Amino acid sequence: MLEVGSLVELDIVDAAYGGEFIARYEDLVVFVRGAIIGEKVIAQITKQQAKLCRAIVREVIKSAPNRIVHPWPLGAVEATGAADYGHIKLSGQREMKSRMLANQLRRIAGAKISAQFSAQMLQVESVEFGRDGGLRGNPDAQGWHYRTRIDVLKLDTGVGMHLLRTNQLIALQEMPLATRRLDELDLFAAAWDKYVPPKTRMRLVAPSASPVIAVIDGKTYREPGMLVDPKIKEVVQYRGKSYEYKIAAGSFWQIHENAPNSLVAHVFDGLELQPGDRLVDLYSGSGLFSLIGADLVGQRGSVRSYEGDQRATLSAQENLRAMPWAKAEAVNIRAENIAKLVAGADFVIADPPRAGLGVDAAQELAKSQAKKIALVSCDAASMARDVSAMLAAGRKLDSFTAVDIFPNTHYVETVCIFS
Repeated sequence: MLEVGSLVELDIVDAAYGGEFIARYEDLVVFVRGAIIGEKVIAQITKQQAKLCRAIVREVIKSAPNRIVHPWPLGAVEATGAADYGHIKLSGQREMKSRMLANQLRRIAGAKISAQFSAQMLQVESVEFGRDGGLRGNPDAQGWHYRTRIDVLKLDTGVGMHLLRTNQLIALQEMPLATRRLDELDLFAAAWDKYVPPKTRMRLVAPSASPVIAVIDGKTYREPGMLVDPKIKEVVQYRGKSYEYKIAAGSFWQIHENAPNSLVAHVFDGLELQPGDRLVDLYSGSGLFSLIGADLVGQRGSVRSYEGDQRATLSAQENLRAMPWAKAEAVNIRAENIAKLVAGADFVIADPPRAGLGVDAAQELAKSQAKKIALVSCDAASMARDVSAMLAAGRKLDSFTAVDIFPNTHYVETVCIFS
């Protein structure tokens, strides 16, 4: 039996959920961080259970062709883990994510259901491209300096992050995942020291149509000590048209600078809304999909948006004010009320938090009379569970898209269109 702390030679055979990779040691399954499929490694056991172990790579004996030197050592799995796929070339990261998605669907949805997913469907796409061809970017970009939202903790001087799975804080001298615009906040020196107590969480935000800001204890700052308007502006484009949103500075918004454009393209190209259609937007946030949907269905149609967060709902109401056929309401969405919420809808968009819809809610949604349903997911396991439930309830999967909006991490966004 392997013990915590022991070193073992392993062959990495597959990609698992949560950034881990799969190896076997006798009758044990070992989940390994910092590896790549096809490698032979020396790994150190970090956790031991009855039939499985968890481990971290300490030495690579045989490296995969996709392995590179991690460009940001503090982001690696042996440090903060914030960029746990950073040791893999970007093209290789997408291969690993495709394997992980296939494994989740096979494990959770079962062979009969997962057979509907072809290898082509499971290929992870660059976030720079929407299906309408209206987005442009470099598909070979290395996946750094893209995040418009970053959370850090204030230190006595500068800011830091926790080492992976510990309470130990480590100082940051750079944040390569973040857009370079956030450099304007001068975070890594002493500029904020006398304004922010140590261990205070700071959310750093670089809106697409507003100056960068820091959100601290519910207040919004443009620079140390300078309070500013807590509303920010974002602009999203779809099929050559720009849509402007005003949202609360601390509200949820997609973190990749290209993600909103990409996701609305995949969702609305898949739904094919027409003037006069009735759309329901579940977990609608500040109205990312609702606003564009309202424009597409026009005043002969209708949009009903439901979101559990009151602050985000207020933003959605403001963004939809010029379109009286679109309404936003604060509602706690549950399996018990989802059928009522989507009653009469021709089309439904559901973009739940990481936990997903849940089996009961997914089945209730699948039973609705909606012609098409778009399910947007940021977690592979909850996505596979929800997809399985919807297919089992009689829905047909029209398209499956995986979008790489979290490069250099194991996360991946998916858009499923059901009829």
